[in-house]
Amino acid sequence: MKLFKYFIYTALGGSLLTGCSKELDLKPTDGFTDANAFRTIADAQLAANGAYGRYGTNANTIYSTALVSDETKIGADNAGQGALTFRYQYSADGTTGGDVTAAYTGYYQMIDQVNRTLDKLPTVIATPAEEPRRNILKGQLLALRALAHFDLLQLYSKAYSANEKGIPIMLTSNIYAQPKRNTMGEVMTQIEKDMADAFALLPAVTPSTFSDTVMNQVNINAYRAKIALFKGDYQNAVTYATNVISSNVKPLASAADFPGIWTDANTTETLFRIRYSTGTTMGALWTTTGNLVYIAPSDKLIATYGTGDIRKAAYIGTYSGTTKNYVNKYFNSSKGGRVVDMKAIRIAEVYLIRAEAYAKLAVPDVNAGTNDLNEVRSKRITGYTNATFNNAGDLITAVLAERFKELCFEGTRLFDLKRNNLPVSRNASDVGSAAWQTLPAGNYRFVFPIPQYELLANPNNVQNDGY
Repeated sequence: MKLFKYFIYTALGGSLLTGCSKELDLKPTDGFTDANAFRTIADAQLAANGAYGRYGTNANTIYSTALVSDETKIGADNAGQGALTFRYQYSADGTTGGDVTAAYTGYYQMIDQVNRTLDKLPTVIATPAEEPRRNILKGQLLALRALAHFDLLQLYSKAYSANEKGIPIMLTSNIYAQPKRNTMGEVMTQIEKDMADAFALLPAVTPSTFSDTVMNQVNINAYRAKIALFKGDYQNAVTYATNVISSNVKPLASAADFPGIWTDANTTETLFRIRYSTGTTMGALWTTTGNLVYIAPSDKLIATYGTGDIRKAAYIGTYSGTTKNYVNKYFNSSKGGRVVDMKAIRIAEVYLIRAEAYAKLAVPDVNAGTNDLNEVRSKRITGYTNATFNNAGDLITAVLAERFKELCFEGTRLFDLKRNNLPVSRNASDVGSAAWQTLPAGNYRFVFPIPQYELLANPNNVQNDGY
């Protein structure tokens, strides 16, 4: 494990979370150690805030996987940003591979912060009134640790196979550790355990008590459905997704409310998000406030939206008087240009998870999966007429196409293709060379490289194939 010398136990700038508004009480000390960082339940809360903030690493996942997939093209004003990644010219070194290796560091820093906080949580001081917070914080932290391990597994391992190389599991803080890579099956077992333990520790959620800025029973089940789909555990994917949908905490948005999700005017559909009060973490990935377009939506993506599809205007913008298209999902809010929250998972994704899982059951339920697909489409397409499918294969193809349209720039497309052993196939108009128009199914670049600095620091780690 790469040696991280400094850890800050406070909420990261721009990602302070609901119910955690207490200011850091700075006191004169000669040193900053675990002993004086974790004294009270309020200190533990601040540390948990920091772990939530570190999940902002997911912005890098969204960006890097969009570059490698068919969602994007190089923008008109690009000065080299993301170009090597888009062209499949990345490697494990920092010069060419910064886009695809950054998440490795970010998620393990997040895991370390979680582990340090979990270690001190049993002994921090709490008043009787504060005592219930101990288990709530523990549950939230376990869920965050599971999410970090899961995202690492998606990025740095192949499509799920229990005996394939996974990533190192880290359950304690040890900056000198040199762990070997666990198998994917071992990592999955730990992810599922952390999620189950988290669910058991957290209180039941109702529409009136639900919060989309903290981990809770509902969004944990949303992620459990996503994890089960990744694993190929389709019955559990259906079960967890059904629990989320039946909770009714976040129904699908109306046509009137849908555009407001992307300007932070409302949080309809959002099951978990990272708030940015001033940061341009999401918006600045694609465009500048001076209207420069670094990374643009692909022509292929834009062409998928038919007449009456409200997603096109919500997701894709065009600068007036130009032909420059831009990513509108993270473009503007009342907080400022490019200051838009990260929507980590939404109810629409849960419907589409269940639709795909229904189609992939040992005995497919095509009707149930079709109903879920039609439910999403009917909310997005004016005058929509329900579709029917003759078999599970046709339904799966339709669901993947819908995920492309619905979840673009949310960090799912590359994983969808890898999970289903499909290639990245870009339009000729989206590339400057046939050399990077197609990434064949199963190509080693679907799996990102382990950073070179990690391999130098940890001789027990091993590189992914091809790098």
